[in-house]
Parts: sequence; C-alpha cells; structure tokens
Amino acid sequence: MSATLRKPVHGYRPDVDGLRAIAVIAVVVFHAFPAALAGGFVGVDIFFAISGYLISQHIIGTLDQRRFSLVDFYARRIKRIYPALITVMTACLGAGIVMMASGELEQLASDALASVAFVANLYFLTTRDYFSQGAGASVLLHLWSLGVEEQYYIVWPVALYLLWRYTSRRVATLVIAAVIVLSLGSSIVLSSTHAVAAFYLPVTRFWELLFGSALAWAEFHWGACRAMQASTVALARRLPLRDLASFVGAALIGLSLALYDPTTVFPGWRAALPAGGATLLIAAGPTAWLNRHVLALKPVTYLGLISYPLYLWHWPILVFLRLSSSGAPTATMRVAAIGVAVALSALTFSCIEAPARFSRVARSHPVRVASALFAMMMGIGLSSYAISRDNGMPDRFPDASFNEYQAHWAFTDACKKTFPAAEFCMMPTPNGHPEVALLGDSHANHFYEGLRRALAASGTGLFAVGAGNCPPFSGVDIYLGTYVKHCAALFDGVLDYVEKSRDIHTVILSSYAISSIAGGFDYARGDYVRLVAASGAQAAPNAAQPRDESNMDVYLAGLERTLTRLRAAGKRVVFVLDTPELDFDPSTCVRRPVQISVRSPCAVPRVKVEQRLSGVQKRIFAVLVKFPDVKVFNPVPLLCDSQNCYARRGGEFMYTDRDHLTSDGSRYVGAWLMRDIGDEGMTTR
Repeated sequence: MSATLRKPVHGYRPDVDGLRAIAVIAVVVFHAFPAALAGGFVGVDIFFAISGYLISQHIIGTLDQRRFSLVDFYARRIKRIYPALITVMTACLGAGIVMMASGELEQLASDALASVAFVANLYFLTTRDYFSQGAGASVLLHLWSLGVEEQYYIVWPVALYLLWRYTSRRVATLVIAAVIVLSLGSSIVLSSTHAVAAFYLPVTRFWELLFGSALAWAEFHWGACRAMQASTVALARRLPLRDLASFVGAALIGLSLALYDPTTVFPGWRAALPAGGATLLIAAGPTAWLNRHVLALKPVTYLGLISYPLYLWHWPILVFLRLSSSGAPTATMRVAAIGVAVALSALTFSCIEAPARFSRVARSHPVRVASALFAMMMGIGLSSYAISRDNGMPDRFPDASFNEYQAHWAFTDACKKTFPAAEFCMMPTPNGHPEVALLGDSHANHFYEGLRRALAASGTGLFAVGAGNCPPFSGVDIYLGTYVKHCAALFDGVLDYVEKSRDIHTVILSSYAISSIAGGFDYARGDYVRLVAASGAQAAPNAAQPRDESNMDVYLAGLERTLTRLRAAGKRVVFVLDTPELDFDPSTCVRRPVQISVRSPCAVPRVKVEQRLSGVQKRIFAVLVKFPDVKVFNPVPLLCDSQNCYARRGGEFMYTDRDHLTSDGSRYVGAWLMRDIGDEGMTTR
C-alpha cells in the first residue's frame, strides 16, 4: 500500500465544527442542568468519532505523501491539546489554593497528576464513578475523556503506519473492522458486568474513535475509485443519499440525548447511537442539506471552534460554584457560570490556543514549541506533586484543614498477603499480637485511626480487615448495581482466622447496615445494593429462610450466623450500630475566603436520623437479644444532641462526607468505643 493513490484534499469543513458545537452543548447542559438533558453525556461519544475521523484523515494524508513522522504527529498533537489544557489546569490549581480545604485540594492535586500523564480515565476507574454523587466535587473529572483519546493516539498512528507499510488495503480494512468488533464486544460485555470499568477503560472506548478512523480510511480509498470511475452527474445523483445519511445521523444523536440518562447501561451498544450518528453526519459531507444549512451556520461553527476550551472550562467553573454556594447554586448562577465559561473559552482560543498552533513561530518551529509546552505541563505535574506531599496545604485559612487527615484504605503487606481480597487490611507491627479485631466495610475502616491510637496507649494490638460495602458476616455476598462482590469469600476466611487465633479476644463488627438493608446510600432507598446468601451458606439455628429473601432477611441471617460462630469460639463481641447519616455534604460548612453562602447549622435533624434507623434497628435488636453477652455500641448519642446530629464539633469536622468520619471524628468516637470494649457492663441501646 505504499504506492500513492491520490493526494487528499483536506479542506476546512464548517459542518464538522457545527457537530462539535452540538457535542459540547449537550455536555455543558447535562452538567449544569442534568434534569433538562439527562442524556447529554453522550456528547463525549460524538467528540470521539469526530476526533478519530480528523486525526486519521491527517495521518492517512501524510502516509500517502510519504512524509509521516511520529515526532511531527506528537508535536502537532501537543500544540493542539496542551495550550488550553495548561491554562485551565493552572487556573484550577490556583482557584483550589484560594478556595479549597486541604482534603479537596489534595484530591485536586492527585487528579491533576493523573491528568498530566493522560491516565485520568484509569485513575478515576479506581477512585470514583462518573455518575456518583461525590463525582460532582471532582474539578478535573471531565479529563477522563482526554485520557482515552491520548491512549488511542499512542497506539493508532503506529498501528496505521504498520498496516499501511506492510499489508494490503484489503487486509488492513479487515483488521480495522475486526478491532472495531472486538472493542465493541468488550464494551457490551463489560457494560453489563462492570459498568464503571466499561465507562473508563480505553479498550471499551476505542471502537468509537475507530468509527471516525474507519470513515477516514474508507473515504480515502473510495474517493480514489470515485475519481477514476464517477462523473459529476453521478455525484449529483448521490446527494439525496447524503441528505438521508445526515438526517439519520441526527436522529440517532437525538434519540440518545432523549432516551438515555445516568442509569442507562453505558457505553455498550448504546454508545453506537451517538458515535454512529456523528459518523453518518460526517460521511454525508458538507453538501448535505442539514450540514450546509444548520451545522455550517456561523454562530454554530464558532461554538465548535471554541468547543475544546469550552469543554475544559465549563466543568471546573461549575464545581467551584458549588463549593462557594454550599452545594446549591441557583439556576441563575449556573446560567451565569456557562456565560463565564463561554467568554473564557473565546479568550483562550483567540489569545492562547490559536497562537500556539498557527503563529509563524509555531509553524516554523513546531518541535520547539511542543517541547516548551511539554515543559510547562511537567511544571504543573511537579506543582501538583508538591501540593499533594504537603497534604493539601492545610494552613491557608482557618477551615482549610477540613479532611486533611481523612481515613484512607490501607493495608500492611503481611495482612494483604493473608487476605488478598481485602480492601483494607492492617495487622500489628512484626512480632505484634492482635488482641482486638475490627471487621467490616468502610464504616469499620473509619474507626481504625481512633481505635488504633486508643489501643496502642494500652499496648493492645489491633487487627483490622474488610472491604467496601461488605457486611462482616459469614455467608453473605452483595450485588452493587450490576455486579456481585464476593464478600463471603473474604469474611468466611477472616472469621476462621479469628476463631483460631489465641490472641484475639474481642471482635468489633461494624458496617453500613442501613445501606445494605435499604438498598441505597445516604437516605436513598432502592435496589442498587442487594444482599444475597452466598452459595453453601448455612442458616443459623431457628433463622427464618424465606424463599424470596429480602435484604433484611439475608442481613439478619448473616448476623445471627456470625454471632453464633464467634460466641462459640469464646470471643467477646461488640456490635456497632450505624453512624448517623448527613443529608448534606459537610464541605458546604467550610468557611472559604471566596464564599457566596455557608451552611448553618452544620447538622441534620436528629428526628430524621432516627426515622431512618429505628425500623431497621428494631429488627437487629430482635436478633441481638438472643446473644445477651454481645455489647452494642451506638454512635448516635455521641454525635447528636436532642435536636441535631452535627458534622462538626467546635472547630473540628467529624465527617469527611455524608456518612464517613474524619480522623478527628474517628479519634473522638473511637475513644468512647474503647470504653465499651473495656467496660463489661455498659450497653447502649
């Protein structure tokens, strides 16, 4: 395929910029007003198809003219991506230093490090779901899509060069088609089993960029045949087909915008609607009626020209607006934020992006300009690292220390080796003897810091192990959305270890019980969380085993089964009731230098907490009464007065989010929990 087929003509297509405008409008409206356009997140899929088409068109053109160079390609890519990205990331870090508490700033710095390396999608895969409640506080979350694109452009130029250089056109076409099928197939499979992974992983997204790349490939070769075989008259006869293609493409995009929402299983085959629709619109060409009369309108194309900086600017502005308005910006504020984003995008494009790409210096010395931009990006990376190492610079303003030392998932090597399925796993230092075991999910982990300190003062070793969302029970698994988490495989082994240990005399059981039973987080009820009896689990004596077990049935059976095992092994057991849930984000109580409003009081009504917990706890007590030696620890009286449950006590924040304690909260509650461990007589019910 090294022979020249034709010299491509890559003229400017205003309709493609118009399509970019549709994509960015969809994303911006979704982020600012999610209820108004719940499917707006598919704008990213439109961008993927456009990007694959334009970049592949350039690569194929340079291959055909025998002037393809990886150095030139990446220099061109850096000039395209870095100028606006450097500007926005610098502004975000600066705004974070002024406005963010330490935990928030430390998280921003970590996100920035991942974004500098263009692995944000892989980083967010391990830290947060794009559609989760907490994701709205992540300033750079939207850069996951840049990670996917840049990972594609590490692989695709080399692959295309090899196909061009060493295979025939037919073989290359078959290979491209096969990769699309395999990537789409992996997306379909993973979307139904591991939806978060399918959303972020490059392998499940590459097919969308390949839609555009395959179109550029087909246009190049089809264009050569057309030049040899078709006349102008024949081309004119094809115009109605072009119009049909453009209208079908627009309809597919419209359907995805109208029918999808964050609960839709995505991407999978559903992403074919926006990505395929965009590909059809591009394939229709600039002469199609819709492309010529709608997408090519000057206001639309201008929005398309600034779509990249607008994509970068809009989300951080909305996040900082939420921070400064206690998490509840008005509709007027959000409209104003979009206006600011558009203005900044226009300035960024005309004053920063365009000169870096099209100035005389940029054209005559592309590698030098790219090297300078790369050095600037590395500077952002080093700055982010320094901020992270300083724990988010907690001394900037009085409330800046919020979440400075929040609880983290952690493990010691020996513990993780013994229990590889654990997500947190700590044993005493070498030669230490664990005497107290803390078992559960993140609601056990958030007690670790306080208990460790209190127990260390008396020379007592603490063994802590668990996994997110897993009740610390024998024979109980959990479904989270669309996938199962095999909690029983972990905790059956942990309980065996505890039972056989001669050192461990006390076991603390703690988990997010109300979430497991009600099926949702933070006052939500539903079926996202679903408990199931693990295969082979044996019922506790006299435990009811209904044919269609509810979460409550499975939870209570697992609790009774576990208490029976531990008491038979002679272990003292402390059962921890639920920590009160907040109905707001405690970050809205932080007093910031730039503040529109601050939440006061920083509390949730106690009556709301007790209404949420009372029915569930009544059923739990019905099981616990069978085990009179089991102590029950209730955090509610420690965090609440008669009126409210507080996210902060004096100058100390107790909560890191709606239902997890900070290290300060852990030390405060842990000291009281320590008293219960040492007080044989006290039971709080």
